[in-house]
Amino acid sequence: MAEPERLELRLAELAGAVEWPPAPDIRDGVRARIARARRRRLQLLLAAAALALALAGGTAAAAYIELRGATIQQVPALPSPSPTGTGPLGARLDLGQPYPSLAAAEQAAGFRALVPAGLGQPDEVWYRSSPGVLTLVYRPRPGLPPSSDPAVGALVMEARASVGAPSFAKLAPASTTVQPVTVNGGAGFWISGAPHAFFFYGAPGDRSDSFRLAGDVLIWNQSGLVVRIESSLDEGRARALAGTIG
Repeated sequence: MAEPERLELRLAELAGAVEWPPAPDIRDGVRARIARARRRRLQLLLAAAALALALAGGTAAAAYIELRGATIQQVPALPSPSPTGTGPLGARLDLGQPYPSLAAAEQAAGFRALVPAGLGQPDEVWYRSSPGVLTLVYRPRPGLPPSSDPAVGALVMEARASVGAPSFAKLAPASTTVQPVTVNGGAGFWISGAPHAFFFYGAPGDRSDSFRLAGDVLIWNQSGLVVRIESSLDEGRARALAGTIG
């Protein structure tokens, strides 16, 4: 046997004897990079929208409104929304995890929910740990017509009202009205007209890479929380409902 052939045979034998370290699992890292890229694309869209507003004669700063725990940005137009989810309600609306009781969800959230007495106990309770949003779901009933989702009469979303650390955000196009209001002594806004974009913030400083369209919403600060009621109720009935939160 020639020397090169003996060397090749010896190397083949050694290959089976050498203990190679296991290949690293890079799947989580790849997923994280993809998520960051998607968030970056959305941030670029937001920046472009703000620039378009400035070029149209307004100022981006004047169009940016911040409550404790939430932000509202007025833009000329919205980018295309994410595809509507399928499956259970919580999956469609990305509400997080369901809880068997309000008490269990409050324990997970670390704060006491503000329940509107005008609606009573919710039909479902969900909690999204990132960024920490508790959602009370009320099914349609007499006096509470279906909202944009036919299975929902009202969504009452609540999160800690942290300055500089919003839990969710809204993009309001020019055809959406953003009206300052006072609710139960707290500053807020009545958002109505054309649907606006709603999305959750993820880790601090990161916005979700997806958003959905939302209808009329009353949002305000109360008892250290930011409270958001999304329904088909008009402003007067929405504010009357919010007034039953003690």
